[in-house]
Amino acid sequence: MATLKKLFMPDGQKFYRLFDEVADNLQIMSKLFYETICAGNGIMQTNLARLDELEKAIDLSTRKLFHELGRNFITPFDREDIHLLASGLDDIADLTYGTVRQLNNYGLTTPGNTTQYVAGEYKRLIGLLGDAIKALSNKRSLPKLETTCLEMRKIINTCDNRIDAAITGLFPSHTEVVDIIKWMEHYDILQVLLEKCENMVDTVEAIVIKYG
Repeated sequence: MATLKKLFMPDGQKFYRLFDEVADNLQIMSKLFYETICAGNGIMQTNLARLDELEKAIDLSTRKLFHELGRNFITPFDREDIHLLASGLDDIADLTYGTVRQLNNYGLTTPGNTTQYVAGEYKRLIGLLGDAIKALSNKRSLPKLETTCLEMRKIINTCDNRIDAAITGLFPSHTEVVDIIKWMEHYDILQVLLEKCENMVDTVEAIVIKYG
């Protein structure tokens, strides 16, 4: 009887605690990301190692979330939404680390104004996303997340426009084909990172609609 009760009345706080862990680590990653972009080569190697550790920690938390999904019949909210949140946040962590690693591998150790701007806005975006993830445990606060989601979309759209302008500006100012390719790929990974963040906003909004 106790086992059946545990299966059908699970401790939803386990899910929330794991999501909080991911949100906290992702916010630390975003701050390191910004710091690395602005400081350039001076701290890139040190921060790469730290970002790698944080990415692995988030990956572990994600596996635990999937494990909890497999163990419990009843979850705090839709299983599909939990899966989308967990996998999406893990993707963001991978790309955050991957972007800095790409800069290092390509020798782009002095990112320009566009990348620095995006890094600052990305840190703000992840701060809002982390707060939204933590707020999911209190269903009475869900309607307030509509404003947060709107703000996150504004950040994403502004950053995307800045990147588009930077891509356009590559061609009259760069004559070396290799340099153009490197910067194009760098801007591409930034846009993919923003796209993953937008997917998370979509998922949070879906939860708000269902449970708010």
